[in-house]
Parts: sequence; structure tokens; C-alpha cells
Amino acid sequence: MKLAARLGAIAPSATVAMTARAKAMAAAGVDVVSLSAGEPDFAPPDLVQEATIAALRAGHVGYTSVGGLPALRDAAARWFSRLYGVPFEAAQVAVTVGGKEALALLFAALLDPGDEVIVPAPYWVSYPAQIRLAGGAPVTVPTRADRGFALDVEAIARACTERTRGVVINSPNNPSGAVYDRETLAELAEVVRAKDLWVITDDIYSALTYDGRPFASLLHVAPDLRDRCFIVHGVAKNWGMTGYRVGFLGAPAALVRACVTLAGQSTTHTATFSQYGALAAVEAGEGVVADWLVAFDARRRRLTAGLDALDGVSCALPGGAFYVFADVRGLLGRRLGADLVADDVQLAELLLEEAHVAIVPGSAFGMPGFLRFSYAASMEALETAIARVGAFVGRLAP
Repeated sequence: MKLAARLGAIAPSATVAMTARAKAMAAAGVDVVSLSAGEPDFAPPDLVQEATIAALRAGHVGYTSVGGLPALRDAAARWFSRLYGVPFEAAQVAVTVGGKEALALLFAALLDPGDEVIVPAPYWVSYPAQIRLAGGAPVTVPTRADRGFALDVEAIARACTERTRGVVINSPNNPSGAVYDRETLAELAEVVRAKDLWVITDDIYSALTYDGRPFASLLHVAPDLRDRCFIVHGVAKNWGMTGYRVGFLGAPAALVRACVTLAGQSTTHTATFSQYGALAAVEAGEGVVADWLVAFDARRRRLTAGLDALDGVSCALPGGAFYVFADVRGLLGRRLGADLVADDVQLAELLLEEAHVAIVPGSAFGMPGFLRFSYAASMEALETAIARVGAFVGRLAP
């Protein structure tokens, strides 16, 4: 069978693949600690579960509008208006099959073959693949660990060419946990204006910031760019509703209509009863999961400290999301018996096979020499993982 050439430009999602391997090992009886998935271990709030069950019992299981339940679009528009400080109307919001579909629809609607999109690294694994599938060309602009993975706006400006159409940003960031500040976003806004770019801003972790650090958006500092700032959001992370597959796309009404047209010829829409659950979540607000932040904060500190204490590992305290992005370049070149630990991919493989800890290599995020650990897991699981990784590192020979 001959497959389409476009498949040659992408690989399976590294996070999905590692999580699947961990689950397969666990099903075979192996005691695996999985810190690979970006999935809160808390159940959705009771009010969300009750609304979902009520929707099922009421028979809300048929088709609805491609752009989503009107009530949910209205609620999301009100939420966006509060979150971003600029008015949104329902026509400027669409409901999507998770935030991932919102991204895919935007790239498909915005890119022609050869168009370039700047993607700061480390980045979420799907950005480059989705850009390539839409015919575009991702242009990676690295950030630096010693600067907290802050955006390098000057490097973004230098990377722009006549084919550059836009930039993708993500704060709080997956995988680094970096939280962009207003000053940096204001600098980015100047580049966007000067180069006539659009910006896709993936804000799926907006509620997950620590140490009193506020979530900042490009729209907070540059409301004049609202017609060139396209929002991707959802209920997966902030409310623990990953399997509901409900995302949101916020953009000018004409772009929203274009994305809805694309969805109408592909997915149609996400599950109707899931949308009723999402409606309950959005109307209740993110405050209903405030207790989660307390738990995540404690886990963040413990995992960071535990990893940073290991010889050859450097780990800065992340400011948001629920990931620790550990610098493991000090472990590369060491040996485990006859095996040379050549890179972060091999290191992740060895940690899974030898220590039974599942994590994701930094190469998947455009940052070789790092490993992403998710602390969306119990403190007990984190303690076990720290001990196992520590014992593994202790086995490595120079």
C-alpha cells in the first residue's frame, strides 16, 4: 500500500507513545511509574461530572452545531472577555475537539505551502508536525535554560524572512513550565507589528501558575493586535477533563467561520454531552480547582529538589503548568554496563526499561539533552520515581 507523502514529514507523538508503552508494561505486570502524560490525576469537579451525567440522562447525545453548543460558545466568550481583558462575542469562539484540533484547524486555515511559522523551543511536540501537515515550514528558535526558557524576542526577529507568517507561543509552557512576563510579550508585540505577523497563543495552562506569578497574555499588553492574536484553550488541564476532548478557538469571526467549515468536513464536533460538562466547568470558573494548585505546588518543589540533587542533573523550579524540564546533559556519555548513554532519547529508554520510570526525552520538544517529568501524579509516585532515578544514576559509570 502506498501512503501519502505527507506522512513522511511527521512522527508519532512522543508523549502519546511513551505513555502507551508505560501502560502496556503496567498491563503486563511491570510496576511502572508513569510521569510521561500531561494529565491531572484529579477527577473533574463534581459539578462537571453531574452536568455530564444529567446531559446523558436528558438525551443530549445527538449532533449539535459544528461550532459547538450555542450556550457553551456564549460562556466561553464571557470567560475569554474576563481572562484577556478585551471583549469576545460567541461568533469569535468555536468549540473544538480539544485544544489540539483548534491548533490544527488554525494552521490549515492560515498556511499555504512553504509559509514559515516560528516556533520557540522547547515546544509542545505537535506544533511542528501540524504545521508541516498544513504545508508550512516550522522554524525553531531556541530558548536558554539559564534564562528560564524565556522567549528570545531578538532571535525571533532575526529568524523572520519574507515567508514568515506567524509565531506560536505557549505560556505557561509545556514542557519547560516557563511563564512569560508582560515585558517580554510587549517586545514580541513590537516584532509582530513590524513584521506583519499573526500569533497563535496556546494558553491551555493559564490557571496553573505559582508563587503569585500572574498569567500574562499578548492581548493584555497589545489589545490592538486582537485581530492577529488567535487563542487556543480548553478544559483539559485547568479542570482535569482530558478525555472530554473539549477545546476552544478564539479569533476574528471570519477566521472562526473558516475553521468551522474545515471541522464540518472532518470531525463535525466533539461529543455533545462532553460540551455540557464543559459548560458547567466554564460557568463555575477555574476557582473550583484552587486546591489542586496547592498540591501541584508541593509536588513541583519536591520533584525539582529531588532531581536537582542528583549528580549530573540540573533542574530549575518551573513557574507554571505541571512539568519539570531537567537538564541531563551531565549524564550523557556515561555508561550503564556496556551501554553508552549517547543522548536523551536513549536515556529515556533506559530509565523506562531499567528503572521503570516513564518520562519524555527533550528531543521530542526540540531541546536535546533534557527530560520532561510530569508531576501530575501523586506525591507517592513522585517519591518512588525520584528514588528509582537516583538509583539508576548511581549505576552509571563515567
